[in-house]
Amino acid sequence: MKGKTIGIGGGGKVRAYYSEKFGRYVVEKTVGQNYVKFKDINKTRLTTLLSNNAKNEDLLKKESIFMILTNIGKLDCCVEVLDFGTNPFSIIMEYCEGGDLRNILDNYDVPIADKVVMIGQILEALVKIHQFGIIHGDLKCQNIFLTKKYKPGHINDIRIKIGDFGLSELGGDLVFGGTIGFMAPEVPLIGGSFEADIYSIGKVMLEIMTGLPPSIIAAINNGNLNSIKYKLPKFLNSTEFYELIVPCLYNDFTKRPIAEDLLQNYNILFSIWLIYEKLNSLILMKYKIGDKIPVDSHEHSLILSNSQMRTYQDKWYCNICNNSDKPFPNNYYSFHCPTCEYDLCGKCIEEHDYRIVNDKMSKRVKKGQKVYVAQHKHHLTLCGYEERKYPMNDSCWLCDICKVNASHYVNSFHCKKCEYDVCLNCYGKYSEIRDNCSCNIF
Repeated sequence: MKGKTIGIGGGGKVRAYYSEKFGRYVVEKTVGQNYVKFKDINKTRLTTLLSNNAKNEDLLKKESIFMILTNIGKLDCCVEVLDFGTNPFSIIMEYCEGGDLRNILDNYDVPIADKVVMIGQILEALVKIHQFGIIHGDLKCQNIFLTKKYKPGHINDIRIKIGDFGLSELGGDLVFGGTIGFMAPEVPLIGGSFEADIYSIGKVMLEIMTGLPPSIIAAINNGNLNSIKYKLPKFLNSTEFYELIVPCLYNDFTKRPIAEDLLQNYNILFSIWLIYEKLNSLILMKYKIGDKIPVDSHEHSLILSNSQMRTYQDKWYCNICNNSDKPFPNNYYSFHCPTCEYDLCGKCIEEHDYRIVNDKMSKRVKKGQKVYVAQHKHHLTLCGYEERKYPMNDSCWLCDICKVNASHYVNSFHCKKCEYDVCLNCYGKYSEIRDNCSCNIF
């Protein structure tokens, strides 16, 4: 089966077809006369595009050697080589159904969570390749592939593989060549080693996160990094992110991090963010942006808000759990009070939303069960509208500990002797349930 051409590499063209031998689709990279007419497409490559097929064949054979090495090393993060052709020489490889990562960025609205997972897998692959002693030499989105057809939001289906080892070298040798703008500055002068891959991966991370075309990413360096800040997701407009990218792009290659340290720094920075992304999803399953939510911990109604609805455009703190050590990032939804800049996180709103709290009260304490609060000398019982006899509206009561209006709550922990009421929040902090009590007043 002839198949179809799906790309042009530095040493030949690439086509995909169904292989009867392997019982699946494969990719074949080959050298031939047809390659010569495609060479102008590859102007961004620094490697000399030779019209001499014999020399191109040498490049392809070199690539095949390194692909065999990744097989021997059981580097499942690399595209697998299946077989070879001889006339002309060709490499037959596994078919990555999702295509290359640049194609994904061009044709899909890729969610930030997907990008976070992709970068994490790329860095893990780089660690494995370097630990095996291979310098890749040409890392860019066009040489990074997805094994499955891409579906935005399906994080569990994302599996990254690295391909195109035509410029690779073993650790004792230096790489000469690469892609302009993604190639480390020392490579054309003295050659590059593992540090050159780190420079390229810094550009790859920027390309994935911004979605900008390679031509713009190629022109970015530490001096003009802020020029693409507007394209970074809001949660990445942080010192931490720049601390991750900037060291990769140092001109002095001795100051760049090694792959293991880069992966560790990345995991620290983004593992917490992924938790926030999950929490955001859970919040949006129960509430809509703009929903008004009265809570017992604040006198005003709160509104489920995003970063555009809050007046402050930086990290924010939950006013109940006081997450001052790990503030929530800007892109995490908050239940926000526009009047006095009061915010609650999703966990705390679950504990204070009257639609949920009334049910929690009934589950925690049976109707009529006596409880004792340290701040009050009488027992309290769980009461509803019909059991509170206030001269004003039966639904209007104040928590006598935190002093907030809890009028939206059906139930209160109530003292029948002196009209003392406690909300669920304060009950959880200051109470205990007693079957017997020495107090003889009640």
